[in-house]
Amino acid sequence: MTGDEVMASYLRRLGLRTRPAPTRASLNTLVAAHLRTVPFENLDIVAGVQRELTTAAALQKLVVSGRGGFCYEINEAFGALLLDLGFIVRRVEARVWLADRGEFGPPYDHLALVVTLSEGEFLTDVGFGDNNRTPMQLPEDVLSDISGRYVLERVAEGLLRLSRTDRPLYEFTLGAQELAAFAAMHRYHQTSPDSLFAKGLICTLATVTGRVTLSRDRFIVVDGERRTEAAVTDRRCALQEHFGVGMRA
Repeated sequence: MTGDEVMASYLRRLGLRTRPAPTRASLNTLVAAHLRTVPFENLDIVAGVQRELTTAAALQKLVVSGRGGFCYEINEAFGALLLDLGFIVRRVEARVWLADRGEFGPPYDHLALVVTLSEGEFLTDVGFGDNNRTPMQLPEDVLSDISGRYVLERVAEGLLRLSRTDRPLYEFTLGAQELAAFAAMHRYHQTSPDSLFAKGLICTLATVTGRVTLSRDRFIVVDGERRTEAAVTDRRCALQEHFGVGMRA
């Protein structure tokens, strides 16, 4: 595919037939569509497959292979789409809250995006797994959606924190980052047995009324305030039926 064909195919995957203008309303639409279409998943990691960290590789995986991924892949591909549409975008590095340790992880533990619009700068993240569904305005913002109440706040000079319902999600700095700066942590999460992503299969996708998740061998559906869980005997079938992805693609 040519670059234009890749981006057109990307938009079609999101359910968009025309190129949206680089506006706040379009950004909100793109984020919501992405969260409901492209799953957060670690299938490659649990299968022992390592991928290179490049924009082309991320687009190949999401657009050509029709897969999902984790933050470095999903947000990198989405950032490339936004740039192609005329948005002003930069990568930022974040440290994810580790509840079991009661502390934030190392720098570059997460790749997020900041989009600059005429209204200001907006934290934009489609690669965290389960977080706010609308971009949040820097430096401070509060919003509630079907998945919870979110607070964005400044905690120090140049350091912001995103939290959900009294639980931190991650802290991030505001400086623009090159993709290569994330390479070491990207490698760690793909190869280290201590990485959260090595603990078992996870595939999750937002829905209009909640979320569907395959966690190891359990299929979990959140529909409003109702939560159901069932055992899964055929993970390949579940992945294809509920998420539209294969175990290896």
